[in-house]
Amino acid sequence: MGDTSTESSSGILAIWNDCKIGEEFLYEKWYQGEHLHDRVSIPGFKLGRRHKSVDRAPKYFTYYETTSAEVLFSEAYLYQLDNPSMLTREVMRGVFINVSRTVCRCIHRVGDMQGSHVITARSGTPTNEDNLKAIAEHLNGTSGCLRSDVWVRFSPDFDPLDDKPRHEEQIRGRDSRIEWCIVAHALNSSTAESINGTLQLTCPDLELGIYQFMCELRHED
Repeated sequence: MGDTSTESSSGILAIWNDCKIGEEFLYEKWYQGEHLHDRVSIPGFKLGRRHKSVDRAPKYFTYYETTSAEVLFSEAYLYQLDNPSMLTREVMRGVFINVSRTVCRCIHRVGDMQGSHVITARSGTPTNEDNLKAIAEHLNGTSGCLRSDVWVRFSPDFDPLDDKPRHEEQIRGRDSRIEWCIVAHALNSSTAESINGTLQLTCPDLELGIYQFMCELRHED
């Protein structure tokens, strides 16, 4: 539906996770009362956006968009990772679970609106970036598809130890990583289901999920 296509320099922190059953109140107290604000307050962070699954695990999908991927290796961000609050420590000990967390670069964006639902199609296997861009362009031709992003895992040249777990990750256990992801923004649930069905047929090996928008916080300069 969107008719604009851009090469983007934005950084993305892409996170899929579950919450321990019975700990949803603590999880939301932490996320909404502290964590989201702390992250988005970091220089270079543009927004944080949360979603909840409507079809399968992982239950939650969250992403942060930054001015560049390098921001996600900045001193200010790494300081937060290595100096978690008491509440963050509590949540990292078995509440925030089954975590997939990857620093990415948004290499392609088609369209400029966000919808009520997103479809995430992710893989742990590298592939040709031009093929990913073609998939995004094709998806955005679907009626009701507002935007399609292509995210590719980013490792900075200046930090060969970017996979070394920071303190937060040491507490919760090692995260899994993706190599790339396509995120399609849908106008409504029926469009999301249609896009998901298309991806199931054309890309059966991908990890797919439909997520409903929960909330967004933007960095106010």
